Amino acid sequence: MVYLDFLQLLETSLPAGRLALVRTAGQIALEEGVSLYLVGGAVRDLLLGRPTEDLDLVVEGDAESLASIIAKRLSGQVVSRSQFSTAKIKVDGVSLDLITARSEHYSRPGALPQIAHGNMEDDLARRDFSINSMAFPLHTGAKGQLLDPFDGQADLQRGLIRVLHDKIFVDDATRIMRAVRYEQRLGFRLEDDTETLLRRDLPMLDTISGDRLRRELQLWLKEERCVEIFVRGDQLGVTGAIHPSLAGSGEVIKKATNPVGAGFKPALWEGTRSLDEYVYLGLLAYAMDTLEGERLIGRLRMPPRWAAVVRDTIALKHKLPRLSDASLSPSQLYEALAPSSTAAVQACALAAPSGEARRNLTLFLEKLRHIKPVLGGKDLIELGVPQGPDIGEMLARLRSARLDGAVTSRSEEVALMKSWLAAQ
Repeated sequence: MVYLDFLQLLETSLPAGRLALVRTAGQIALEEGVSLYLVGGAVRDLLLGRPTEDLDLVVEGDAESLASIIAKRLSGQVVSRSQFSTAKIKVDGVSLDLITARSEHYSRPGALPQIAHGNMEDDLARRDFSINSMAFPLHTGAKGQLLDPFDGQADLQRGLIRVLHDKIFVDDATRIMRAVRYEQRLGFRLEDDTETLLRRDLPMLDTISGDRLRRELQLWLKEERCVEIFVRGDQLGVTGAIHPSLAGSGEVIKKATNPVGAGFKPALWEGTRSLDEYVYLGLLAYAMDTLEGERLIGRLRMPPRWAAVVRDTIALKHKLPRLSDASLSPSQLYEALAPSSTAAVQACALAAPSGEARRNLTLFLEKLRHIKPVLGGKDLIELGVPQGPDIGEMLARLRSARLDGAVTSRSEEVALMKSWLAAQ
C-alpha cells in the first residue's frame, strides 16, 4: 500500500467550496465511527494530475444515514435518495453523492447487477478496470494508505487498461466501450490479455439493451478524442459489433474532420475538436443508406432528436448532386436545407465530396439560415393580410425576397407587400 497526502492532491483539483465539503464529510465520518472513501475515477484522475469532476464517496455502512447527519450538521439537505442506497446532499449550493459500499452479482450476461451491501474490498472488486479500483480513506484526515488491491497505481504508471477478471466483459459488455474510451482519453493502451478478452467477447454486446448501448455511444461522441475512439473501435471490431452499420465509421469521421486536398474547406473544419455530439452522429450516418439508418435507429432506441439527425443526414446526402449546382439561388438553397436539422447540414458540409456542395452548405450555415424579414405577422395583418395560413406564406415569400436581395430594408419590404396585395 502507498502512503499519500491525498488532501494536497484534492486541494489542487477541487473548487474551494467542494473541497471544504469533502473535508468536513470525512471529519464527520471519523466522529461517527464510519469509514468514508473517495473511490474510482476521481482517485485515478487525481493520481494522474487530471481535472476531477465526478466524486464517488463510498460509505462502509449506511450512506443515507451519514448523508442525513452531514446535512443536519452543515444546515444542508438531503435532496435525493435511491433504491441503490445512495444519497445526494446539498450544502450552500454545493452537492455531494454518497454511496453505500456494495457487492454485485450478475444473473446472466448483460443483465443489471443484483446488489447487496458489502465492505470496501467488495466494492472495489465489483469495478471494471484496475485503474478504477482504488480508494482513499477520507475519515483519516485524507492522509493514509491508498487501497489498491488490484495494482491500479502500477497500471497508471505503465499506461495500461487492465480488467480485474476474465468475465468482466461477459458480465457487462458496455465495459468494452468503456475500455476503448478510457484508453483513448488517457493515452493508454489495452493490456495484452485485456485486449484478447475484449476481442473474444465482442458478441456479448448483443446482450446489451439499445438504451444502454446508446448511452455509451453518446459518451464516445462527447469525448474530446472522439475521432480516435471511433478509429480504435474500428481496429478492435467494436464499432461493427455495436451495430453492423457502424463498421468503418471511424475512418469516415477521420476523413471528414481531417481533409487533405479537398478544395473548398468550410470554416467548420477549423477546430473540429469542438464539434458537438450531434454533428459526430451525423458523420456516422453519412456512411449509411436509408435502411441501415433505420435499423440503427431501432437498435439504439434513438430519441427523436437523434433519429432526426440520422434521417436528415442520409436524406441530404442524396440531395448533394443538386446542392452542387453553383447556379442555385440563395432562396432555393434555403428551401432545400431549412427543413433539415442543423447538425445534419454541418455533417454533410464536412463530409461532402464536392467543393461546390460544401460551399453551398456552409453558406446556408453561416449566413442564409439567419436571414429573415424585418416585418412580422402583426405587421402583415396591419397591411391587410388576412389572419391564417396566408401570413406564413407571405412571410416565406418575404424571406425569399430578402435572401435573393430583392429587398434590403423595412420600407422595401412594405412596398413589396403592398404590390403583392394590390396584385391579388
